[in-house]
Amino acid sequence: MVNADSWWNGLVRDRLQAVLELVLDAMSDDYVTVEIILTTINEWDAGSRPESWAARSAVPVSRPEVIRALRELTREGYAQACVFDGAEACVVDFHPGEVRGVWFYPTQRGMDAVRQFPGEDNYEF
Repeated sequence: MVNADSWWNGLVRDRLQAVLELVLDAMSDDYVTVEIILTTINEWDAGSRPESWAARSAVPVSRPEVIRALRELTREGYAQACVFDGAEACVVDFHPGEVRGVWFYPTQRGMDAVRQFPGEDNYEF
């Protein structure tokens, strides 16, 4: 028999996985800020991924959820945090309390993961 704790933990894990996918997908086209990620996820344009994508069940996504996902994605090597110094992006350590002026972009590992998401078969990066 499934107990309430395992049921709840499963829901939390499923939602976190969905948010991780949504955040990584939102940054797959260009450098993005937390605000751009929120807009991209919550004001969905069905042109890139199907509405039936399981990760879409997590919408709407909150700012703290996006920041938590960015922390995990940068920690695990799927994304990097950057600041712009003139015309160049400089990679910096991600600090969840300091997201103003920070831009995010997927690493090669992150881009490889995005290619596994459902949607356009020939999604180019």
